[in-house]
Amino acid sequence: MRIEPYAETHVAGVKAFNRRMRDKGTRQEIAEHPVPEWLPPAAGETLYQELFVAVDEAGVHGGYILKHQSFWLDGQEVRTADYRYPLSEGIVDSRYGMVGMLTVKDAMRRQPLAFGLGMGSRNEPVARLLKIVKWQMADCPFFFRICRPKRFLRGIEHLRRRPLRRRLLDLLAWTGVGTVAILGLQTARTLTSGRDAHAGTVLEFEAWADEIWERSRREYRFIAVRTAHELNRLYPKADSRFCRILIRDAEGPVGWAVFLDTAMKDHKQFGNLRVGSIVDCLALPGAEAAVVSATTNKLSRRGVDMIVSNQLHHAWCTAFRKNGYLRGPSNFIFTAAPQLAAQLQPFSENADKVHMTRGDGDGPINL
Repeated sequence: MRIEPYAETHVAGVKAFNRRMRDKGTRQEIAEHPVPEWLPPAAGETLYQELFVAVDEAGVHGGYILKHQSFWLDGQEVRTADYRYPLSEGIVDSRYGMVGMLTVKDAMRRQPLAFGLGMGSRNEPVARLLKIVKWQMADCPFFFRICRPKRFLRGIEHLRRRPLRRRLLDLLAWTGVGTVAILGLQTARTLTSGRDAHAGTVLEFEAWADEIWERSRREYRFIAVRTAHELNRLYPKADSRFCRILIRDAEGPVGWAVFLDTAMKDHKQFGNLRVGSIVDCLALPGAEAAVVSATTNKLSRRGVDMIVSNQLHHAWCTAFRKNGYLRGPSNFIFTAAPQLAAQLQPFSENADKVHMTRGDGDGPINL
């Protein structure tokens, strides 16, 4: 078994692999084209994806993706990569149980400062595998704010799975008690940001994004390079899903945010709610709460039922709490390969000095 860059010569083997996986009852599959649709390699670009497959004489038996990107690590720019979407035929056929280990070791060889983001929980097979090879893990807290309590109570699928709880939530919605309680709790937790900041929609990132990056990056131990060029590649204006806003106060730009406004359809957690998700953000030091406040107001005026975000850095966690956000269980995990974790030691104490959002991983999938 060997790991090779995904090429046209592997396509037939990938299609056969996908058929075997479907026949065994799993919907996980490898893309049947070697050039990634999202962030394909391009001349002169440092932010791109590279696909790999695990092969032997019989065909393809798994693969993974590296999302290559520049990061700021302890005062200097370094190259790293997000190890994402590892897939092994070992989950349906024990003969290929070693494929997962081969992919992660290959990723570490190609990029020793690799990291991972997402995974669902620490009990997922990929999380258990990464723990075996000494990757360090930290949960990225999940924050939410309810904008339309009645619709939330009647539509939040995650809380309505049990009949008794469903009837209770319907009662709280019908009587109005739930609305009063939710809005009262969020209001009581909301503190003023101390800034008179306003948000305006922008079509793309410009020089102001570079200035915010230069003035804020030293606040973080580990953060993806967020220059205008990188951001426009991640959130292109041609993609109508992304809403980009610039937050200003009397002295000029203080931060920005990228959010989605999604009408869910039979989502396993959100049902049919309209969900606003703050997928990425950056601010001048001390302006984090103002950015969250302005973004929250923008989404609320659009009529979303609730707003969600995952954040790791302590300044952003504090900013969301100051804006009345509640914290729920997180399925979003940041994990660092041994060499990266070694530069963040003690990892358990320094993980909250890392800036990670959903925009740093697979993108805002499922949102």
